[in-house]
Amino acid sequence: MEKVEKMATGLMWRIIGTILALSAFLVGSLIYVGFYTSGFDLTQKVIVVLVALIIAFAAIAIMWVTFAGRRGWMRDRWGS
Repeated sequence: MEKVEKMATGLMWRIIGTILALSAFLVGSLIYVGFYTSGFDLTQKVIVVLVALIIAFAAIAIMWVTFAGRRGWMRDRWGS
């Protein structure tokens, strides 16, 4: 029973972390593009947002891969 509660707690924190990371990406990139890139053209502003999105997805992917790897969910797919 304790293992199930520990897994549920870890899952809850990862879901909260995912929501916070995506919210921080959206707010941070829009504030940066809105106020600090007055000399950039539209293409450069889009690239700034895309780079921030890639960084946010990388952080989220690392968080979820470590969760799945600890539980052995990926061993079957990778053959180890």
